[in-house]
Amino acid sequence: MTSAGVFDVAVVGYGPVGQLLAALLGQRGLRVLVLEKHQHLYGKPRAGHCDGETMRTFQSLGLAETLELLMRPITSYELVGADWKVLHRIAIGQSGSGWKASYLFHQPQLEDVLDAAARSYPHVELRRNLEVTALSQDGDGVTLSGDGASGSETFRARYVVGADGGNSAVRNLLGIGRTDLGFAPFEFLVVDFEHADPDRALPAMGEVRQVLDPARPTTAGRWNGNRWSRWEFMRMPGETREQMESDETCWQFLEPWGLKPGDGTIVRRTVYTFESQLAQRWRDRRVLLAGDAAHTMPPFMAQGLCSGFRDALNLSWKLDLVLRDSVKGSLLDSYERERKPHVEAITQMAMSVGALVTETDPHRAQARDAALAAGDPVLPHGFPVLNDGLLARGAGNALAPLAGQPAPQARAYRDGRVARLDDHIGCGWRIVTRHALKDQINGHAPLLRALDMSCAHVTRGCLADSFLDIDADYASWFAQNGVELFVQRPDMYIFGAAAKVADLPQLLESLDTQMRGHGLCIGAGA
Repeated sequence: MTSAGVFDVAVVGYGPVGQLLAALLGQRGLRVLVLEKHQHLYGKPRAGHCDGETMRTFQSLGLAETLELLMRPITSYELVGADWKVLHRIAIGQSGSGWKASYLFHQPQLEDVLDAAARSYPHVELRRNLEVTALSQDGDGVTLSGDGASGSETFRARYVVGADGGNSAVRNLLGIGRTDLGFAPFEFLVVDFEHADPDRALPAMGEVRQVLDPARPTTAGRWNGNRWSRWEFMRMPGETREQMESDETCWQFLEPWGLKPGDGTIVRRTVYTFESQLAQRWRDRRVLLAGDAAHTMPPFMAQGLCSGFRDALNLSWKLDLVLRDSVKGSLLDSYERERKPHVEAITQMAMSVGALVTETDPHRAQARDAALAAGDPVLPHGFPVLNDGLLARGAGNALAPLAGQPAPQARAYRDGRVARLDDHIGCGWRIVTRHALKDQINGHAPLLRALDMSCAHVTRGCLADSFLDIDADYASWFAQNGVELFVQRPDMYIFGAAAKVADLPQLLESLDTQMRGHGLCIGAGA
């Protein structure tokens, strides 16, 4: 064994999901080994979008304000006809996360920040140029073998997470198959362009524009980071990958958008095949899958990488509890129960949007355009929430109100400081309440101690030991949802909410019962 001792977690794969997971685990003080088969970061853009939930995760690592300067928020999404006239426009603004709803970025810049964050933790060890070739499990951990520049090496970890992409070696070594959800294998030429003058106006671009041209469906994004743009051109019958990726074709496609060679550089041109695949199992005893190793989806909701980041956040706090022997490993079963249906629902939405925007039959395209122009609900609405796992239950085992939804975050003032609430009190278990708590937690103090749960009283009044709701965002949210408090999980999802502060004991009782079922030693006494 080339590295001394046993690691808490070995993360296989060092793309953005592996980087984020390593940083989240490192932040918790766990000993992490990262194994990556490539010598260097990829250095070219692939994914280009994240949402407010993701920014809140970056915020938990102290990275959001740095990354915000490298990103560009999306202000609108337009669907236009073949004549480029707008058929339907969706305005995009704030989200309940405390951040904008959507951002575009240049992946190499994102990876540089995540890489530096992961390596900043002293207990995170990164081994590059080492490809995992074998793994075996026993009751105490996992033995990994890999081939590197210095030959074969062996490592030992209590748990392993395969975050090594759609062709995951970890998934293949475990013999886990994938289920195809049935999206037609469309191919698109993705062109990333670096502008010589990033301030230049491109009037035809809009912000993010979906061109519903049956002759060639196209997506155009004005900003990917602070000086890049991206186009996706559908490959049509009879066109080869080589033809699509040639300089001549790329510049021909960019010309209608007002670009010629002197205006910048094509930094990447690649034909991608869009697919929809779900790993049939996401956990095999002490090995778990995350990101593209567990799921791939077409990009029409721009949620593939966001979903991988949600996987990492979900796993990080659960692995921490298990590795500290606070709970049994059974808690990790909730990972797939929570994340897989959520990802599948998003994938189905992406497939629905994909079928809409890739229509090549002129008659069906004409009917679609007319429906969009008339405001008919042809686009999917809403967004999936968690519907299984560690969530509050009520009568008949039904989910409690708001359970499984992302928890809101807004600015608050306390002790001379204005900040988003997470920056005041962290991202662990917590109770956020409209009114001050009195005796509602009596009898549950041991549970609060075992989970290190904090309480935040957020109010529009000026009261001691409370947070001032300076924008009234919390007051509005509580009023809109008809509740007075919610219990928030470490991944910023709502465990459950209560109509009245007096109902808090029922929520805590539900949490107590579920955590005891996973072996949490809660103790006794107030």
